[in-house]
Amino acid sequence: MVKRKVVILPRISTDMQRAGSCDDQEREARLGAARKGIDTDSAIVLRDEAESGTKEARDGYQRVLEMMRAGEIAILIVDDQSRLSRGENVMAFIRDLIYSGARFISTSDGIDTDEPGWDMKVKFLEIHNSHAITGLKDKVLRGQRGRVLADGSAGDHPYGYESYYTDPDWQQQLTRRGPKPTEELRICDVQAHWIRKIFEWFLAGMSINEIARELTRLGAPKGNRATTLGWYPQQVHRILNNTKYIGKWPWRETTTIRNSTGKKKQIFCEDSVLRDRPALRIIDQGTWDLAQAKLAKLTDIYGLKEGQKKRGPKAPKNPAAVHPKTLLGGVLKCTKCGAAMWYHSSNGRRYYKCSNHLKSLCTAGFHVPAEAAEGAVLECLLGFVSDWPAWMSDVCRRLGEILVEGAARIPVERDRDERRLTDLKRQGGNIVNGIAGGGQMSSLLGERLTAIESEVTEIVERLAARVKFDLAKLELPDEVWVRARLQQWSLGLRENLSAAIAVREAVASLTAEAVVAPGKKRGYVRMWLRLDGWSLLQACAGAKLPEPLLSLIPLAAPEDAISPPIEIVLGSPTPMDKWAPDIVKWRAEGVHWEEIVRRTGLDLNRAFLAWKRYTEADQTA
Repeated sequence: MVKRKVVILPRISTDMQRAGSCDDQEREARLGAARKGIDTDSAIVLRDEAESGTKEARDGYQRVLEMMRAGEIAILIVDDQSRLSRGENVMAFIRDLIYSGARFISTSDGIDTDEPGWDMKVKFLEIHNSHAITGLKDKVLRGQRGRVLADGSAGDHPYGYESYYTDPDWQQQLTRRGPKPTEELRICDVQAHWIRKIFEWFLAGMSINEIARELTRLGAPKGNRATTLGWYPQQVHRILNNTKYIGKWPWRETTTIRNSTGKKKQIFCEDSVLRDRPALRIIDQGTWDLAQAKLAKLTDIYGLKEGQKKRGPKAPKNPAAVHPKTLLGGVLKCTKCGAAMWYHSSNGRRYYKCSNHLKSLCTAGFHVPAEAAEGAVLECLLGFVSDWPAWMSDVCRRLGEILVEGAARIPVERDRDERRLTDLKRQGGNIVNGIAGGGQMSSLLGERLTAIESEVTEIVERLAARVKFDLAKLELPDEVWVRARLQQWSLGLRENLSAAIAVREAVASLTAEAVVAPGKKRGYVRMWLRLDGWSLLQACAGAKLPEPLLSLIPLAAPEDAISPPIEIVLGSPTPMDKWAPDIVKWRAEGVHWEEIVRRTGLDLNRAFLAWKRYTEADQTA
């Protein structure tokens, strides 16, 4: 039987409200409950902070719904009914709450569903609280419309503009009670410069993606409201489409409406306002017209055609991190900035590249050849298992000890649970038989029966998880078996996704860097790999051990289960790069070019070029 709980639900609507408001609501709810003789010392407090009461998609409210459906709530207490909801479904919610066997109390409103007349109070406050939101919205819109018609500042403004106070004593007005100082808009010269550059680059032939990367590379400011580094194509596209930059300022083109559960959608408004504000024009009409014609052409080519459906739910930010399709995508990291390196392909070439470089946030633009990197990591993994170094043997030994100890403990614990289950059933049967034979049902007996039922449920669940198996016939994964398992994975790694994921989990860390000789722009790639022996053994054991034993293996790897760094070099320095430092040294010692050619085996031109690159790079540094 589920033990019911007292739940307190405080809520504040926005993050601009006083942070202690939820504490105040909780205090008043506890005081109101105490006056009714309700103990709230063990009450569960579910807070909704900065969440509108018109919507149901808030954590605290949803948790209350879950508990109500599971029959876990004894009493739900709020300070006032609007903290529960300002929607038009409060009465239905409270009726469902009562149906589940719970009680509702709103302390400041004097509502208690154990007292007569509660339904009239709830219905009246439901209408009042819902109308209060509508009335507040109308008043706000009335004031905003007046400021818009007066060409003032009403709400938010786009990139390229800033608001300022027109009253000379605005500082004093802000510190005292009463009306706040009036605001107007003006062009922000710093941001307007970048808006003009965006239009200039777009008409010059740069793509929207290229413009975003260039803005990031040049460090163009994004405005005070920006929360992330770097520019994105969507931001550039919005700027190119915004009519405010030619002095056409629309207001309230759309509005938000909600359904009964608080779900929102945008609809067009019939009472929208369009103001001409030539003083706020940033882009001339000719430039604007050319940009719109080019955007329309791009839409014709790449936009949705007639009859096509809109795209579905938003994809994950990094789909490959959730559903890996490559062996190293996201696992491989850039040494320079630490960002993940993701898989790319172009003209038949497969490679990994730093994700921050694509946003112009990292200067490491080198490519890691995919096949060479994947093959090297797998070869290193297989080589380590074949050689089986001391640290790997120690990891395997400790895993075996954990499994042997756990396997020996499971039958003992199962027998103990079975005996306890038999005893509990006997106790429960005796109580039931006593009551059926004419005994009285007291609160103490009821509590004892509830405790017995709860413990029986827990034991039955444990017994279902601990299936019987023959410990004598159990084969633990040893070194030979793990080697064979890895060899099997390596044969079909491209087709076997589970094997690829297991190999990814066996990589504790993998970084890549470009090794470039002085005076050159390109070189070769060096990677540093650290293997997680614990995860490797877990992945192998998953195909050999029963579930009860697998659950005994700790998920966190011991620190010494991580291998020392392993250097993996993809490529090598050219003969010119290799001999360049020696050639510079020999020339400083006065060695003739003929002798240098003889020592290095390079021809004169290549030896001289190696010397020139190295010395010029040294002077530049």
